[in-house]
Amino acid sequence: MKSKRKLLAAVVIALATVVPQQATAQLGTMSYSVMPYNKWHQNEGWGVSLCWWANMCGNWSDSKIDQLVTWLVSPEGLNCNIFRYNIPGGDDPNNANCTLHHMDSGKGRRAEMEGFKTSSSDSYDWTRDAAQRKIMLKIKEMRPDAIFEAFSNTPPYYMTYSGCCAGNTDANKDNLKPEYYEEFAHYLVDVCKHYKDEYGIEFKTLEPFNEPNTNYWYAGGSQEGCHFDIASQTAFLKVLSPILKESGLNTVISASDETNVDMSVSEFNSYLSDGTVMPMLGQWNTHSYSGSIVSKSRIGSLARANNLPLWQSETGDGGSGLAGNLKLAKRLIEDIRYMHPAAWVDWQYVEEWNDQWCTVKGDFAAQTMERVKNYYVREQVTQHIKKGYSFVTSLSDSTLAAVNSKCDTLVLVAINTTGNNVKHNVDISGYKINGEPIVYRTTTSESHKAITNGCSYGGSIAAFNVPPVSIMTIIMPISPLTSGVGSGISTGTPYIIIPQYNWQAALTDDNGTVKIANMEKSAEGSALLKKSQMWYFKRKSNGIYTIQSGEGKLITGSSGYQVTTSKTAADTGQTFSIESVDGIYSKIMSADFEGKCLDLESEKYSADTNVGLWNYGTLVTAGHRHWYLVPVIENPIDNAIRTAGLEDNSGEERYYSLQGIRLQAPSKGLNIVVSGNNKAKKVLY
Repeated sequence: MKSKRKLLAAVVIALATVVPQQATAQLGTMSYSVMPYNKWHQNEGWGVSLCWWANMCGNWSDSKIDQLVTWLVSPEGLNCNIFRYNIPGGDDPNNANCTLHHMDSGKGRRAEMEGFKTSSSDSYDWTRDAAQRKIMLKIKEMRPDAIFEAFSNTPPYYMTYSGCCAGNTDANKDNLKPEYYEEFAHYLVDVCKHYKDEYGIEFKTLEPFNEPNTNYWYAGGSQEGCHFDIASQTAFLKVLSPILKESGLNTVISASDETNVDMSVSEFNSYLSDGTVMPMLGQWNTHSYSGSIVSKSRIGSLARANNLPLWQSETGDGGSGLAGNLKLAKRLIEDIRYMHPAAWVDWQYVEEWNDQWCTVKGDFAAQTMERVKNYYVREQVTQHIKKGYSFVTSLSDSTLAAVNSKCDTLVLVAINTTGNNVKHNVDISGYKINGEPIVYRTTTSESHKAITNGCSYGGSIAAFNVPPVSIMTIIMPISPLTSGVGSGISTGTPYIIIPQYNWQAALTDDNGTVKIANMEKSAEGSALLKKSQMWYFKRKSNGIYTIQSGEGKLITGSSGYQVTTSKTAADTGQTFSIESVDGIYSKIMSADFEGKCLDLESEKYSADTNVGLWNYGTLVTAGHRHWYLVPVIENPIDNAIRTAGLEDNSGEERYYSLQGIRLQAPSKGLNIVVSGNNKAKKVLY
């Protein structure tokens, strides 16, 4: 009996170590794991710019302003806590260099801003910008924990080459005259200090630019804007920094708010090359209107390596109907998965003419407003993943997962942009589900609607159906069945090794060749990851490991490039050190070939890319040489399955829950099935 007990225990443990992953076992089904113990970063919050809806809605009646702001900040609404105040530049009131109301051609008069000064010799007129200020003060009243950032689109017109706050006559050239750098810096800081002294609002950050290194801004254009080339940006920051420090404010500088993530990476590297300006910054901002996954990963790595908080500070998207709204929600998930920003901020809260670039559609003149479908799509995320929650690993690119600070609540947001119903089988092994889930859903006919019986449990599997073109939020009460994985490498724990640029792939032993491949089901037919994609780190000495697949083969490097696997020990090439790059990703360095690391061939990151050994170099952005190590926590099986199951010699098939409770018949979901010869496997019913 003792030998059988050992055999069954070994089988059960082996089965528990493999992890469900995104896979299409059949059309419309995906199975994957969510790991609540694999925390990425903490959520600072969700936000929106005040530019320019507040410039119009601040003129509405008090009751309507109250309603509008309630929808925005209430924990039962969008639950936003971050707001970007637009420091106005202000056009020439005499329109000497541009036509009256030239902004009507694009944004309407909402984009016309009142500067606080009309000449260098003028005193500040703090009565101006009353509408935007009224909205901001109402937000502060209703949301005392609100975080505010001040940002500028342009200096006042009299500081510019063109005499127009919309940009230079040549959109490729700077518009702020260098002789006004100091005066403009004082202007920005004076505004920040006024709001601190007069209203008790201290801006967390001050961003002096908006999409600066572009050719969008031109004299007579449709909004305030100002080009700054890289040299001008760094030069101006060197002027601004000491003035801000001398003000006594706790406000820090953020930059550079570039229009897309690709450009943001380029500008970050330019700031680094300058050698002096980066220490002047307290935060990095980027917009995500466009940008590759590679760039999103790189900007995250750059920010973390330089100890700068990262904000996705502005984005939006046009489209059509709910599908267009889900497109932006999908970008939100991608931004968080690859950038790991502390905050994600939308562009426009209220628009007049569409239901895509806003969450509330309004009529500024008539003072009417209505929440559109995009409001409820956003609510599915922002209302339930709250400030202070930590984002955690979900191995599906259609989902976003987070846990609260006590780690007793798991929130999972799932998006379906297809025309088919999609069933999700989600494994959260290592955690106990403590009660009924709460489910909300937005479809073409539902708006953040509470759904009963929207999610069912079977052992460690949560199963739910996401209808075509919809978004669902599942809130699960949980508690850990294990203490989790601490810092460093756990030698008794299997790992999934994921490349930084492709979270749908994993390091794979492909018949002796090491490559990355899409995560796949095991051959047993249940939604389990292949043993060839599960890896164990075996300690050889302090900080040095072998890396062994679930099939018992060792990763083996050579003086050449290609990395293979071997079932036998070798004199060289099988030992590695694991070194953190930026707190999330790691480099896997050869202990036998100095300076070489696991590398994706030709910097590719698509499935079936070979892995070899190459010189690591010094670049923190070398994501083709970075890996996310996902420890897989075993679901502890209660002694009941090892005792009751093994003491039964009837030869009959027996069924147990994942907690080891004997069942009369298999339940819906994942069960442990023990055959008559005492062999166990997981089976999904």
